[in-house]
Amino acid sequence: MPFLLLVGAEDMSSIVDVENLTVTFRARGGGGFLFERGKNTINAVEDATFHVKDGETFGLAGETGSGKSTIARVLVGLYRPRAGIIRLLGREINFRNKSDVAYLRRNVGIVFQDPVGSLNPRLKVREILKEALIAAKALDKREFQRRTEEILEKVGLRKSSIEAYPRELSGGEKQRVSLARALIVPKKLLVLDEPTTSLDVSIQAQVLNTLRTLKSELALSCLFITHDINVIKYMSNTLGILYYGKLVEVGPTYDVVMTPKHPYTGKLMANVPKLERAEHEQEVLADLGPSATGCIYSKVCPQKFEKCADPPPMFNVGPRQFAACHLYENSKALH
Repeated sequence: MPFLLLVGAEDMSSIVDVENLTVTFRARGGGGFLFERGKNTINAVEDATFHVKDGETFGLAGETGSGKSTIARVLVGLYRPRAGIIRLLGREINFRNKSDVAYLRRNVGIVFQDPVGSLNPRLKVREILKEALIAAKALDKREFQRRTEEILEKVGLRKSSIEAYPRELSGGEKQRVSLARALIVPKKLLVLDEPTTSLDVSIQAQVLNTLRTLKSELALSCLFITHDINVIKYMSNTLGILYYGKLVEVGPTYDVVMTPKHPYTGKLMANVPKLERAEHEQEVLADLGPSATGCIYSKVCPQKFEKCADPPPMFNVGPRQFAACHLYENSKALH
């Protein structure tokens, strides 16, 4: 039984089940790194298992290059996994089957990090949203205007913005257009891939508050991806920590942040920027890279011991909290 089926299973059903997900890319320039599986290939995500429950926000955190955005793109059918299972509302997705991928895209919306790059600069907001409605084939054309005005109001955009080009909007307004595009056709899951990273702090807060309001009003389930722990604390119910494509800890957000069990999670939480610390003082955690054998974190782990030569399973380390670390080998191992 995949370990996360136990997390919250008693009171919520799954919207999305991700089980043993592995995503492989061809490496550039001849030599792979991370987990080599063949000549010039790398695993950007390795054997990841998690579940997004009905009505919750599941957070994925980790440093740049940890595989967060790769998972996001798999969930909207942009990348095809090498191995593993994705279920949406109980339906297993065959990524070689066009109808399955179409089903995924109908039910999962995504908001990307860069609102500038994700919006066609040649189209007005009206046309951007119209494209989404046409692609979905879910609404009569006579309803397009009503639905467009309705979703713009929900995401906090003024009516006049409907005739604006992206270049005429602020960064926060562009991201709200991206949000409107993702939700103009109702979705079961909203994937938010670093949605506020490129915005000023004051604008970030506005967008995050809008997201929380929409989640409540539209009964959304969300996968929120970020490297910003302070944002993830504010937004998520459950938190997974990724290190070079491996999920090393999962549990209720408060518990993972306040009582981290995996050594990498502890290091990550200790490095959360404080107001009194300058940016140049922030420690780089992953600069030595992962271990290709045994525990992925063993190359840099200060608590490494003999057992770390073997890959650890997930251990139950607290109420609904799990960590892939041999320090907990006397705890119940879950697979």
